[in-house]
Amino acid sequence: MTDPAKDDDRPAVSYDPPPTADPAPYTPENYDPPASDSTLPEPPAPEPVAPELPPGSFETPAAHIPGTPYAAPGQPVYQPYPPAYSQPYGSPAPYVQPPYVPGPPQRQDNALAIGALVCSILGLCSGITAIAGLIMGHVALSKTNRGEGGGRGMATAAVIVGYVVIALWFSFFTTMIILAANGQLD
Repeated sequence: MTDPAKDDDRPAVSYDPPPTADPAPYTPENYDPPASDSTLPEPPAPEPVAPELPPGSFETPAAHIPGTPYAAPGQPVYQPYPPAYSQPYGSPAPYVQPPYVPGPPQRQDNALAIGALVCSILGLCSGITAIAGLIMGHVALSKTNRGEGGGRGMATAAVIVGYVVIALWFSFFTTMIILAANGQLD
């Protein structure tokens, strides 16, 4: 093993690298691109893409599909006309506002919810109609949750008023029974 402190392994003469020559300057070669090769096929033109519908709109169901040879019974035969103008290749299609299609009419308050509220309020006079109002209110709430009718607020109010009226009648009868048991009603 050699001792690193000893200089026996080193040569007695120092080494100087040979001088380098200056590199040759870079000159790019003249490049002529090849002429267009007529043997290669042209790339196919991309198919035109139908414009997407704006959010919230939909295509009319059961609409007549242009280009079909048959029309629906009782409908006139569709005669396609050429487009009024042509779009240059690559330009986007113009945005066309779809025609306004009114939705279903807003539903009125559910008659069951109205009846439930009336019965619940009349339950202050007699407890029996409060029970009927409570049951009708729950049925009206389930119908509004399924989307079969409106009047959710009235149905909720009928249920709340029905429970309050039943609680009042229950507390009234409980108080009367307690007072009668103690002899306070004499």
